Amino acid sequence: MYKRRARLAFASALPGLAERVARSATMRGADWVEASSCPPGAVPPSCDLLVTLDALALEARPELPSGCRHVHWPLPASPTDADIAARVDGLVGGMRLLARLDNSEAPSGRTPGA
Repeated sequence: MYKRRARLAFASALPGLAERVARSATMRGADWVEASSCPPGAVPPSCDLLVTLDALALEARPELPSGCRHVHWPLPASPTDADIAARVDGLVGGMRLLARLDNSEAPSGRTPGA
């Protein structure tokens, strides 16, 4: 099902928040995602999913490149590591579930749930 890792970009107007979420996504879902941060109003051209993290980033959302989707995660102004981990784990968990349904592997070659 998954031929490569999903390319995620996190955007926030709050200093350091997008970078923090991108680091968490990289650590918690390395087999499934490539994560980066971007400023509000920007999106990398090869992005599969733009995740806005606050109202200012949502308002500044640019036109998305072809094949890119958007989701908004309204995190609190000072989210805990647990707040961020819960969001990331939900996204990666969904990818693992879909892979199990068709008995495929993570893009890294590991078996789902491993």
